[in-house]
Amino acid sequence: MKIEMTFSTNRLDAVTLDQSMPGIQAEILTLFTESVSRYLPPSCQNFTSTDDVDRWLDSMAQTGAVLRLTHQKQVAGYLFVFPESDNGYRLGYVLAEAQWGKGLATEAMQGLVSYLSEQQHAVRFIAGVEPDNAGSVKVLKKLGFAYDYSEQDVDYYSLSVVQ
Repeated sequence: MKIEMTFSTNRLDAVTLDQSMPGIQAEILTLFTESVSRYLPPSCQNFTSTDDVDRWLDSMAQTGAVLRLTHQKQVAGYLFVFPESDNGYRLGYVLAEAQWGKGLATEAMQGLVSYLSEQQHAVRFIAGVEPDNAGSVKVLKKLGFAYDYSEQDVDYYSLSVVQ
């Protein structure tokens, strides 16, 4: 499944990641430190080689897309987008530790929700977060997501938009 997306916010540019981009595997290995990836699903943790990253990117491309976020032409993080039934999407994000605390996660997720609502006519969004990840819970609530349910130690928040 190939999903092509491009959008910009005030400070960020987001574009579907091109796995053949020179250095992208090393970039991901560098960004996905233990502190950055500790709240991500196990499939996004413990990368030790470019082969690990390639396998992960291949699996992500089977069900959705990874968008590369840049801030002032430097990588800031990644967004994850997975189409669901009935014009819904599962969303996620990861930011480089140097970008934490600047409001970029909220800006990136708001941009993604707006893009999907306007361009793909999305009406429902779901995001999973570990309960201990207070920063991500705060981001989701700020965007209007509300707690929906819990499953396997993950709390799921949802947002419905009117078309």
